[in-house]
Amino acid sequence: MTLEQMRYLVALVEERSFTRAAERVYLTQPALSVQIRKLEEELGVKLFDRRQGKPTEVGERVAAQARRVLEEVARVMAIARGEEGVFQGPFRVGVIPTLAPYLLPRLLPRLLERYPGLEVSVEEELTPAILQGLVEGRLDAGLVGTEERAPGVQSLPLFSEEFLAYISPGHPLYAKASLHPLEIPLEDTWILSEGHCFRDQVLSVCRPSLERRRVEFQSGDLETLILLVEEVGGLTLLPEVALWTLPRAKRLHLRPLSPPGAGRTVYLLVREGSLKAPVARALGEEAKGVFRELRLKG
Repeated sequence: MTLEQMRYLVALVEERSFTRAAERVYLTQPALSVQIRKLEEELGVKLFDRRQGKPTEVGERVAAQARRVLEEVARVMAIARGEEGVFQGPFRVGVIPTLAPYLLPRLLPRLLERYPGLEVSVEEELTPAILQGLVEGRLDAGLVGTEERAPGVQSLPLFSEEFLAYISPGHPLYAKASLHPLEIPLEDTWILSEGHCFRDQVLSVCRPSLERRRVEFQSGDLETLILLVEEVGGLTLLPEVALWTLPRAKRLHLRPLSPPGAGRTVYLLVREGSLKAPVARALGEEAKGVFRELRLKG
């Protein structure tokens, strides 16, 4: 098994397509197919299910190990060229939807200024997909709203933020200066759809209810929840990072929770021993800096 074959396999497993993988490694599609078939014959196992268009279970495991080998080779070459600590090339980040639109526009320019040679690609994904991407080596770092544990993945706390209620002027709670979590009725609260960690965090704050709401709608986007509050009524909970994009007039709809404490901690996920681990930690440092600055600005 050669390094080139490893590179071909990793590209195929990540792209899930011979055509896209061939473009990525600068081969024709038939040539890539021949290389993968040769590798399968050499190893004596099927690595990619061509009918279903996805890697086999063994193929996933072999590709994950191949990624680690390719990283170590890159590390050796960097040392030999005297470039250890000089980071360039692809850097792949997974970010949850309740962080991406608020942090990334301020965060990415800082990271690129620090490491001009980086080629950053960002995937907006839910936490389980980000964690899986790190375990498989498809991602170099992740920004999530919960502490996660997996073999070979470190979970480093970056900052903690409070939740605030965003309330329609027509709702009875709008007149209050602050809200106790037990006052927040679940039947009036717009929440994110299944799979979002922020949904579970909100459900842990709101008062349980047996009543059904007149309109059932679950969104994957905080901005949609804000619009629902404004146009349909009710309320929603927002993390601090989402407040910085709100116009000043809309901030009149915000109410703090009292006593304070309902919120979340944002974590950096990074692969242990990865060649890009220092860049991932720099991403975390810049994220903390952005949060501090935006909180000071209010």
